Amino acid sequence: MTSDPGDSQPRAPEPAAVPDSDAILPWGERLDEIAQARFNRTDWIELAAAVILALATIVAAWSAYQATRWGGVQASSSRSAIEAKTDAAQQTSVYAALAQIDLQVWTLWLQQVADENESAEAFVEDRFRDEFRPAFESWVASVPEGEVPPGSPFDMPEYQPAARAEADRLNAQAEALADTSAEANQTGDNFVLTAVVMASVLFFAGVGTKLKGRIVRLFMLLVAMLFFLGGVGFMLSLPQNVGI
Repeated sequence: MTSDPGDSQPRAPEPAAVPDSDAILPWGERLDEIAQARFNRTDWIELAAAVILALATIVAAWSAYQATRWGGVQASSSRSAIEAKTDAAQQTSVYAALAQIDLQVWTLWLQQVADENESAEAFVEDRFRDEFRPAFESWVASVPEGEVPPGSPFDMPEYQPAARAEADRLNAQAEALADTSAEANQTGDNFVLTAVVMASVLFFAGVGTKLKGRIVRLFMLLVAMLFFLGGVGFMLSLPQNVGI
């Protein structure tokens, strides 16, 4: 059996495969392309929503902290106002008791004057309280000597018992503390409102990324941004209370 002479001829080598251009790219460039492709798929709306979510969480936490701080101010001021009111009531009772003593002694003096008992008159006058004496002397000096002035020493501006002045001071202090308590309570409520607004921001920004449709997602993001900017502006207009 004879063989074909053509079979003994060497075959031509097959052409080498041309490597894919992507296969020879440096690893750094390929990673950059992958990251860029992924960013294009997620787009910038998700990134903006993530930033707003983070900032809204921080603002909500700060608002909750401020609401707690101002709640403490409200409670402390309210307690101090009650204490001042109690002390004012005690001083008012002291003033009423001392004024009653002054009234009784002065009435006794008037009786001695009416009886023309000068020794008894002088005896009673010597027993006037020091706080009553300036008003009495001013009242007597308002008419010629020997006459009884109209009205009473209690109507004179010189009648200023210390207990009455202290009661007035404590009442004013209690009112100021009550106003401070009310303002602190309102400020705390305003910070709670800010936290509620931030919760709305979290809702719109978080739900917006789960919806389909670029226009809908963009609308939800814009609503979240408006709520966020309005809430931050409102929070910055409030007094801040920081303690350690």
